[in-house]
Amino acid sequence: MKSNTFNKTRLATCLSLILGATLSPAFAQDAVQGAEEVEVIQVSGIRSSQIRAMDVKRSSDGVVDAISAEDIGKFPDTNLAESLQRITGVSIDRQNGEGSKVTVRGFGPDFNLVLLNNRVMPTAQVSGESTRSFEFANLASDSVSAVEIYKTGKADVASGGIGSTINIQTARPLSSKSMVASFGVKAHHDTSVESGDNLTPEISGIVSNTFMDNKLGLGLSASYQKRDSNVKRATIDGWRQNIHGDLNPNAVVEDNNKNPYGNTFYARNVGFATEDIERERANAQFVVQYAPVENLEITADYTYSQLEDVSSTDTWGLWFSGPGNATSAHINENGTFDRVTEVGGDYSGTMNQNASKNRNTSVGLNIDWQASEQLSFSLDMHDSEAVSEGGLDNYADNIFFILGALNVSDKTYDATSTDIPLLGANYANLNPAGEPHLLPEHYASLFAGVRAGRNETDIQQTQFDGSWVNPNDSALASIDFGLSYLSMQTHAQASYTGPISAGWYGNMGLWKDDVEFVGLGSDFLSDFSGGGSEMLIPYYYSYDQAAAMQKAEGLYDVEYVAAPWQDDHNIEEKTKAVYIQANIQSELYGMPLDVVAGLRYEQTDVTASSMQQEAQQVVWLNPTEWQTLFSDDFTFSHETHDYSELLPSLDLRLELREDLITRVSYSKTITRPTLGSMRATTSLTPIPKVGSRTGFAGNPALKPYSSDNIDLSVEYYYDDASYLSVGWFNKDVENFLMNTISTEQYDHLRDPFMGPAAEQARAELIANNQTPSDEAVFQWLLDNGYGNDENRVVQSDNDPVATWNISKPNNVEDLSIRGWELAWQHWLWDTGLGFSLNYTKVNGDTEYDVQRTDEQFALPGLSDSANFAVFYEDERWQARLAYNWRDDFLSDMGQAEAGGPAPQFTEAYGQLDLSVSYQVNEELVVFFEGINILEQEKRVHGRFQEQMLLAQQNDARYALGLRYTF
Repeated sequence: MKSNTFNKTRLATCLSLILGATLSPAFAQDAVQGAEEVEVIQVSGIRSSQIRAMDVKRSSDGVVDAISAEDIGKFPDTNLAESLQRITGVSIDRQNGEGSKVTVRGFGPDFNLVLLNNRVMPTAQVSGESTRSFEFANLASDSVSAVEIYKTGKADVASGGIGSTINIQTARPLSSKSMVASFGVKAHHDTSVESGDNLTPEISGIVSNTFMDNKLGLGLSASYQKRDSNVKRATIDGWRQNIHGDLNPNAVVEDNNKNPYGNTFYARNVGFATEDIERERANAQFVVQYAPVENLEITADYTYSQLEDVSSTDTWGLWFSGPGNATSAHINENGTFDRVTEVGGDYSGTMNQNASKNRNTSVGLNIDWQASEQLSFSLDMHDSEAVSEGGLDNYADNIFFILGALNVSDKTYDATSTDIPLLGANYANLNPAGEPHLLPEHYASLFAGVRAGRNETDIQQTQFDGSWVNPNDSALASIDFGLSYLSMQTHAQASYTGPISAGWYGNMGLWKDDVEFVGLGSDFLSDFSGGGSEMLIPYYYSYDQAAAMQKAEGLYDVEYVAAPWQDDHNIEEKTKAVYIQANIQSELYGMPLDVVAGLRYEQTDVTASSMQQEAQQVVWLNPTEWQTLFSDDFTFSHETHDYSELLPSLDLRLELREDLITRVSYSKTITRPTLGSMRATTSLTPIPKVGSRTGFAGNPALKPYSSDNIDLSVEYYYDDASYLSVGWFNKDVENFLMNTISTEQYDHLRDPFMGPAAEQARAELIANNQTPSDEAVFQWLLDNGYGNDENRVVQSDNDPVATWNISKPNNVEDLSIRGWELAWQHWLWDTGLGFSLNYTKVNGDTEYDVQRTDEQFALPGLSDSANFAVFYEDERWQARLAYNWRDDFLSDMGQAEAGGPAPQFTEAYGQLDLSVSYQVNEELVVFFEGINILEQEKRVHGRFQEQMLLAQQNDARYALGLRYTF
């Protein structure tokens, strides 16, 4: 960390010297300026921004798409990800209904490199998991002037994006060469809000001006946004695969399983939640530019962003233990237990407090020098930091507390015919009169947990570029060259404290005055079948989490606080690169031909270090909960690795006619392994529930993904803002990661669930015509002296060694992805009316076999997508109606409670957005925005449609605002 401080100090000193030498003369000479005034006519609006973006696409070498701001402070969407999804081949992931991360040509967030003004930017997330995926929610769009997406590799562009390289460009004062000032206010209304404010503010502004006859430019932009929202969802934490134990021999089972491998799948739980969220985002950027002479321009900038999320979640539902507890079941043709009735278990009412803070800072210096007519140089340096941490006490990002009812008479889930499984329960054995409903006096407290996390990533980058222009009349027009050094250090820390006792359900009745009945209206998840009026339990009990935790701390002499770090991971990458690129301008049969041939060489050194703690024993805490106990002692590992890459690129641009262009491109690109996969440690889960005993082993020696890319396209520009393009691409990717699962045993970790005492308990229960449920087995063990003083069942030397499924990433797969991109943008003569549409078709030689349960390779994010927008503008009005669609896709390769490799599929999603603005006069614009106005819901399932994992109801958001430009 000392080296970081040194580098920052050196860069800060350099900036202070430059600023100190330039600011005083600027203000001294300001009074002299103004003798010459040049009228600047600014063309703005939807059509002009599309012309600028189209010109970038048309004139670029390789395949490049762009979005240009309609005017200063007026980017097309309030969120950059929402804007990017309008581009052909780009899809987005949404968090809380807002654009979060991007997928390009089927390659997800980890495969796309995001630059800010051509600089590699760090990113961080609070979970303690380092990431390379840029979070677009952190960055407001007000100061963004354009975004370019490079879909083909180039030697002079930083490596890291197989899917694409996305360059976000912010406003520079010397570019406008005049006074610019724009201020906007918005009132947001999220129709989902329940406990937050119905109207929340957004304030933004950008001011820039030039002095000293356009030699000095100063720019400042800032924005603040607050958003309140509510999310309602139904969840299943995983469909367990071929889980432990045999079916209860007394169960009535209809088995229609035709799975070719005989696999079965059983829901871990069915739960519901309502979450109130408050989000605040602040952004600022300050830019100083100085051009003391005509051929020299110096730019210094500072960028800041902060995003804070605070939420409170009320979750309720039922856990299902497994076939040993079942009294009846139906298994469909897929092997899914799609209807199950179990005895026993608990109803869980969990309250969660969540809070996180993401902070990004960047200080940079750029010097552009035109040394001669033929030779120019550029030096760019920046030091950027991303920090994400929990926003509660001691970096905690999640604190949960559980009240609930044990000894449910019986419970049922039915996933045979509805989007959301029907969940039913009977509490007759808790009620003297046989009343089947849950009552306040049934409530007891179980346990609490605290999760904490902090992630800090720092990047120092120095880039030197040069260009030589050939003065002679020859095909070789110019040569670009350069070298760079990039150092990335990431430090991820996390801890989980728990389970922390809250009585373990031993205190029924103590909480009857603390819970409050909440009836679910007919609109709760009514967008889905199985929700709304179809819910079998149309109520839950809520409570004050803070008051309940304070009461439990007094009752049980505990403290619900975050533990010291249990996970501590450091990864450092140092990359040196050099490139050369030749630009050739020639002709082919009289048609202009541009050729760009480049070569980039990179050397990367990796150092990984992780804290390691030894697992000591497995404890059966109560019928439904387990815990792994770890040693307080720890050591740090230390592993190193290095690799080098040679990255060629070739772009051919042939102008068949003035309005018709064809392109051929070849490039080799890389994406570095995910940071989480490079950890230098093996860790076991702290909650080793039966069927979910898992672990993870990192691999610092992973190779980068490597892709050979070919692009072919034809583009027809038939009017100043209208074009039609067709493109085909193919990517042959090597070194894909796949998590290989190995079963591991550690002699000192034993399994009391499968021990001789537990087996004896099951035999006696069956002999007495009782269901050998987990609850009954656990109670038998306590009654027969197998529990300790705390009424927990601990492992013994007679128990068998526990088996763990350890996941480890390896470079084992190659893959080809190919697809078509079609785009059409057209303005209807001089009517002011236009439209754009695009469609991307992607496929690859990979397919996930949902019938199998072993580890297999597939590429998450691969999907078709389409966009359609209509727009209108005249001297006063602007309007845009845009529809974005994304087909079904494999979104993740894991389920929390599946107990092994398991997929997640996000179902097809389409969203309609609207914006309308009216130009009151030359300075003032009023506008209206609507996001997701059709209130499209989101659903995620496992291997089959009946295996719901998430059903989330998304509501519309609206904004009304004005912008005043001087």
